[in-house]
Amino acid sequence: MDINSEQLKKLIDLSGIDVAVEHAVPDDITKALIAIERKMLAFGSEAMSVPAEFNILIVDDLELSIYQFNQLLKKVGIVPTVARNKVEALAELKKKKFDFIVVDLFLPDAEDGIELIEECINLREAKKTNKIIVMSGTDDKNLIEKCYKLGIDEFVPKSSNWHDQILKFITSSMTTKEHEDFFKYSINDNICCYTINKFNGKRHVENLLKDVNTSLFTGYANIIFNMENVKIFDDEYTGVFTELYKMCKAKGGQFMLVKISDSVKSALSDAFLDTLIPIFSTVDAAVSKICD
Repeated sequence: MDINSEQLKKLIDLSGIDVAVEHAVPDDITKALIAIERKMLAFGSEAMSVPAEFNILIVDDLELSIYQFNQLLKKVGIVPTVARNKVEALAELKKKKFDFIVVDLFLPDAEDGIELIEECINLREAKKTNKIIVMSGTDDKNLIEKCYKLGIDEFVPKSSNWHDQILKFITSSMTTKEHEDFFKYSINDNICCYTINKFNGKRHVENLLKDVNTSLFTGYANIIFNMENVKIFDDEYTGVFTELYKMCKAKGGQFMLVKISDSVKSALSDAFLDTLIPIFSTVDAAVSKICD
């Protein structure tokens, strides 16, 4: 494939793979194309089907910050509501309940941010808001302490990866919800475990892949599947394990399976994946292997 440096940069930026343009090799181009294809497939299926009752409000007066966070949320199928000042935010808060409110403390002054936080706290007490996250570039400990005393749930310094930290907090806050298809929980900052309940239909698999993609985007490079509840397995979906293995490897992590049935073992063996993907009898054993 003939591609110039400018096209290569755009391709890598769009794909999100971690490689410098000047060090890219043909294999990296292939990885980038696969990553883009995976995103397109996700968006074309159920990636944007966030429950109607799930809402996020971003309050920020800096367009670049709004754009960056918007792009990251879209990758995991979330479309936020945006307000650029206290007045706009209060107007949005009157319209509907928000599960997460992300507030820039300086709008442009800290006084506006504090007043908005206080209003959000009052609304939360009336069960019209939920989690409140404050972001700011300030290192004023008194101001940060004041935010926590007001009752915010998280303070995120506005560093280069602030949006990743916020998304990680949001997804971690949601891991207590049990899904029909799976239940997930974090072991530590880079290991996420999924207890799989269903793995026998396109919708189940697509939902699972979308959620794993979210976990990988938010720093969980190591993914463990506990499949003790999967008694019947259709080998039509064996290729999904290959994709998960590649996704984790691209993030510098590992994909592992725990308590698999004989039908899963047979499918992995037939696809020569049993020597590629580590298999364990317990989650603790898998975690120990990662932490070695």
